[in-house]
Amino acid sequence: MTAWQRRLRAMVAIFGIAVAVVVYLSIGTRRTPPRPAPVKRLDEKVTAEAVGGKVQQNRLTARDFQMSFEKVQFNEDGSSTWTKPRITVQKSDGRTFVVTADDARSGPKQKQKELTGHVKLVASDGFEMTADQATHSEDDAIVRVPGAVLFKKGHMSGSGTNGTFDQNDDILTIAEQAAVTVVDDAGHPTTEFASGSAVLDRTQHALTLDMHVHVVRGMQIIDTDHSSARLNANNDVVTYLELRGQSRVSGGSAIRSMSARDIDMDYSEDGRTLERVVLNGHAEVTPTSNGESTRSMAAESLDVLLATDGSIVNATGRENVRLDLPPSGESPGGRITARTMDASGQEGRGLTDARFTDAVEYREPARKGASPRVVRARMLAASLDGDAVKEAVFTGNVIFEEDDLKASAPEARYQPAMNAIALAAPDGGGVSHVTIDQIEIDAKRINVALDSRQISGTQVKTTLRPKPATSRGSDGRASSANNMPGLLKQDNAANVNADAVEYTSATGRAVYKGNARLFQGSTSISGDTVTVDREHGDLTANGNVRSTLDLETGRVSGSGDEIRYVDAARTVTYSVGLAGPTRGRGAGSPAAPPGGRRGSAEPVHVAQVKGPQGDLHAERIDVVLASSENRMERLEAVTGVTLTMETKSAFGSRLTYHAESERYAISGAGAVLATVQSMTAATATTPQSCREMKGRTLTFSKANDSIEVDGNDETRTQMRNISCPPSASR
Repeated sequence: MTAWQRRLRAMVAIFGIAVAVVVYLSIGTRRTPPRPAPVKRLDEKVTAEAVGGKVQQNRLTARDFQMSFEKVQFNEDGSSTWTKPRITVQKSDGRTFVVTADDARSGPKQKQKELTGHVKLVASDGFEMTADQATHSEDDAIVRVPGAVLFKKGHMSGSGTNGTFDQNDDILTIAEQAAVTVVDDAGHPTTEFASGSAVLDRTQHALTLDMHVHVVRGMQIIDTDHSSARLNANNDVVTYLELRGQSRVSGGSAIRSMSARDIDMDYSEDGRTLERVVLNGHAEVTPTSNGESTRSMAAESLDVLLATDGSIVNATGRENVRLDLPPSGESPGGRITARTMDASGQEGRGLTDARFTDAVEYREPARKGASPRVVRARMLAASLDGDAVKEAVFTGNVIFEEDDLKASAPEARYQPAMNAIALAAPDGGGVSHVTIDQIEIDAKRINVALDSRQISGTQVKTTLRPKPATSRGSDGRASSANNMPGLLKQDNAANVNADAVEYTSATGRAVYKGNARLFQGSTSISGDTVTVDREHGDLTANGNVRSTLDLETGRVSGSGDEIRYVDAARTVTYSVGLAGPTRGRGAGSPAAPPGGRRGSAEPVHVAQVKGPQGDLHAERIDVVLASSENRMERLEAVTGVTLTMETKSAFGSRLTYHAESERYAISGAGAVLATVQSMTAATATTPQSCREMKGRTLTFSKANDSIEVDGNDETRTQMRNISCPPSASR
């Protein structure tokens, strides 16, 4: 028998004695009544019974336990049964817990109570737990529910089976079939949890769920192996979600889907707005989009910040970063990979800028009529407009590749909508390089229009390479486009340097401007402008032109205002323009011979070709090459012709030279005759002498002194002796 039961019996005994004394004193000597019959017990095992009582336990000066009841029965084995028990537990921190039920049964020591029928636990802050049956332990202050259990607190409610509530630590545990619901002020569900088990730690404001966790939060569907939710101070609003193991999130106004091994979701204090998401372990995030496809980002870890409207305004990725971009407007979409990503944006617009570092690779699918392209670099700064890259700036060992075009540079600026890329080498570090159509371009800056394949560059050095497996046709002309200019050797590379270049791939035409110089071995052509036409095999130089041609018949140097090579005619033309109108003789007049009378005016500039044929000057000189070999076949000069050789000089309006026979034909124009002057060298007995012959057409050979005048063979005796010019005295 417990102490309080003994006290109860003592009080009943004292009360009975007191009543007997009062009666005795009031009536005097009492006759002994007959002995009443004993009261028959309802249950032979019940030793005591009380109705409408209360029991309490005090520790030190504070009451920490109290139990009231409508009826109690004490049994011989020390157990007891209670009707309508009400157990009140007072904690030292001011918390109060009240447990009620229809019935209760206590063991022999009265420490463990089995509660049945409408079992309910109510905390002083409004937390409630209900069940059909439960046990309450006075020693550990734990309520255990073997069957179904319900709980609620403010905006949160839940259910499950096999639950416990620890009154000391204020922890509710549901071991099986846990379900938790959070509602808004109007009672509409905002978050619904379902899992194998759940633990609600009210002191730490945490809800932990294990085993096949499934969460519905508005339009979001969340699945994971394990989840921990942080709650507000009232323990009825979710402000933070931790997902651990095979975590997946789909739906939602801001993000279409997320997946990772672990995901942390940080909400606003009212639990309504997702503010930040941290994903670790094969993380991937796909924002919402109006179209069928949208961009997605992935990395080993992702940290995403969202604005109040749900737009992503910051994203950080680390290790194995990937950003997939769908086709959008003029942009074909693509994929960016790197080791790290740092992106930022604006509310209402989403991400607007992204920076990728280390092992950057940008891949873009093939556009119509083009090949796929890839760009590699150490760093990429991209401007985003929705799902499209507006501009991409690559830095650090940039490599750009398509099937027929390859480029490299310290820096590259790519605009997908304009389909253009600009290569640069800022601060004097390195050069930009482009390879296309067997042309290699090195320059300070290079701009490439990727659709039209138009290329421009500054401070240019280029290499023209012969096209593999091609050869010159039977007529000697280039057999296909992108071949070497026909003036050059077809099996060797050539170089062209200039201040700037404009190249069009469709026509194979490259225009070099400013200090332009083409060279291949000993062959070189320079001028203010050099134009190479690889489709037709032509070549042109303009402005202060100088050239050296290494031909099979000997080296030929030349100069003029323009050099033009036409491969179809196999002709190199040197020409000049007049500085002003001629004075004193017609444009077709021959040049005056050295030492002779000249007209009052002459061209200020003349073209010059110097080679095996001699030193030739004229306003236009054509060097005709053989059809299949780079050797001089014929030479034509017109207007103001002057030829200087070792022993001869010739002057006229037109000159034709045949290289194989080394024969010359020079003619005059109008009334002005052609002139040939010849020189004999001085001997020990004969002084140097010079003679002159004139005629409408003079034909002579380099090998001998015979001269044909107007088609008639003349001898030396028909020549006129003249004074030798100063240049002849050598």
